[in-house]
Amino acid sequence: MRRIQLIFLMTSILFAINLSAQHISLIENKGEIGIMGGGSFYRGDIASDVLFFKPNFGAFYKKQLNDYVGVRLNYEYISIGANDMQSNNYYQHMRALNFTRVSHDVSIMGEFYFSKFINGNKKYNFSPYLGFGIGAWKSISGTTNLDTPTTQRTITFPINLGFKYNVKGPWNLFGEVTYRFTNSDKIDYFADETFHIPTGLPYGLPANQYGLQASTSGNDQYFTAKLGISYNLLTIYGPDKPKTSRKWLFFKSREQQPYKSKSRGIFGFLKRK
Repeated sequence: MRRIQLIFLMTSILFAINLSAQHISLIENKGEIGIMGGGSFYRGDIASDVLFFKPNFGAFYKKQLNDYVGVRLNYEYISIGANDMQSNNYYQHMRALNFTRVSHDVSIMGEFYFSKFINGNKKYNFSPYLGFGIGAWKSISGTTNLDTPTTQRTITFPINLGFKYNVKGPWNLFGEVTYRFTNSDKIDYFADETFHIPTGLPYGLPANQYGLQASTSGNDQYFTAKLGISYNLLTIYGPDKPKTSRKWLFFKSREQQPYKSKSRGIFGFLKRK
């Protein structure tokens, strides 16, 4: 008797697991689209001890390869800037440089979920994720009080860390931070080897003696922190729908016609039998 009960219990558990697996497999995540907005921050030679907030926004499309891996194409409209006059460093404060840049940022990244993410499943409705890849930065406009050659475009190497939560159905909320290493030291107009003589210092003297040099920190960097909403492109599998005959659209067979009452109604006597 106990063996029969044990067999029945194991069969029930396996049946429940099978049903759960079938339910999960009915929904396939083909990809994702999303929009986002937040702030952008610059790290470089000017006011290197202060983070200056500038607005940014963007959008992305992701092709999902499996439950954990996807390929994502991103676009962001990014503003960055800094001002030495707001630095707590006396050397940089005396240098008094400033700049702003507005740019396009396009990148392609691999994105990896740390755990399984399934829309509509409370057990798998959230996951942190990591992404990295390569991108391109292109300046649209900029201002500065430093008259030196500058970079108009450069290659970037983004690293993305985020967290995603499924709100309902295909809709998600997410937050992420994307840090970008660049291939240029002139995004802020001020390269490491550049010397600047502030107003008030004697002119005609060697720049390397009386000028103020950059921070020698290497290539410029910037990052964005943003919140967004996304929509998963889901394919839901189920039983095949019966095919509709073209002939049926114009001529209904007797079996397909709705049931008609035999009652003739008030004017039924006018109809021929």
